[in-house]
Amino acid sequence: MSENKSKDQNSQANNDEDFGLPDVSVTPLKSPVAGTVAAPDPAPIGMEKTHAGKPEGSEREKKERRSNWALWLILLLILLIGFGAYYWGNFGYLTPNPEEDDVPTAQSEEPVEVTPEPAPVPESIEEAPVVEAVTPVLTEVAGRADSPRYFLVVGSFIDDDLARDYSERLNKAGLETFLVHPYGSIHFYRLAIGQYENLDTALEAMNASQKEYEENLWVLKY
Repeated sequence: MSENKSKDQNSQANNDEDFGLPDVSVTPLKSPVAGTVAAPDPAPIGMEKTHAGKPEGSEREKKERRSNWALWLILLLILLIGFGAYYWGNFGYLTPNPEEDDVPTAQSEEPVEVTPEPAPVPESIEEAPVVEAVTPVLTEVAGRADSPRYFLVVGSFIDDDLARDYSERLNKAGLETFLVHPYGSIHFYRLAIGQYENLDTALEAMNASQKEYEENLWVLKY
C-alpha cells in the first residue's frame, strides 16, 4: 500500500511541473559551421619548431641582436678614435708655446747701412829660397895635398873606365866619389866614397858603411 501511495505522489508532482501538457521531445539544430573542423592557425614565420622542439625564430632573433650590438660597439669605437685624433691633433695648436711667447715682436726700423771694413792687406811672406838638389859628382884626385888625407876606398881598378862606370852608379845613389889616380909604383885607380882629415873618422865611417857593400872597404892615406 505504501509503494502505490508513493508512486501516486511522484506522478502527481510531475504533472504539477508539466502543467498537464504532453511530453515533447526537443532535438538541437545542427549548425553547418559547427560540422566543419576548424583549421589550425598557421604558425608565424620564424616560429617553426626545430628538431629539438624549440622555435628557430628565437635563435635568429638572438643572432640579430648580437650582430646589432657588435655594429653599435664598432660605431662607438670609431667615434671615440675620431674624437681622440681630432682632440690630440688640435691640442698642440691650443697649448701656448712659452718659447714663442718670449720672442719679441720685430719692430719696424729703418735698415742701418753698414760700411764694410776694408780687408786687411796680407803681410808679405818671405819665401824660403829653393835649394836645388845637387847631384853628387866624381872628384878627380891627381896628386897629394899639403896635408895627408884619408880616403875610404870601395874598389881598385886597372882601367879608369871601369872605375868611372862604378862611380856613376854610386853618384845616382846619392854618394859623392873620389877617383885617386895611380902614383909612384901603384898602377891602379882607387875609387873612394869619402875623404876625411884623420884616421879615426875614416875608420868610423868604414865600420858604419861596410854592411852596405859586398867589397871590403879600407882606408887609403894619400
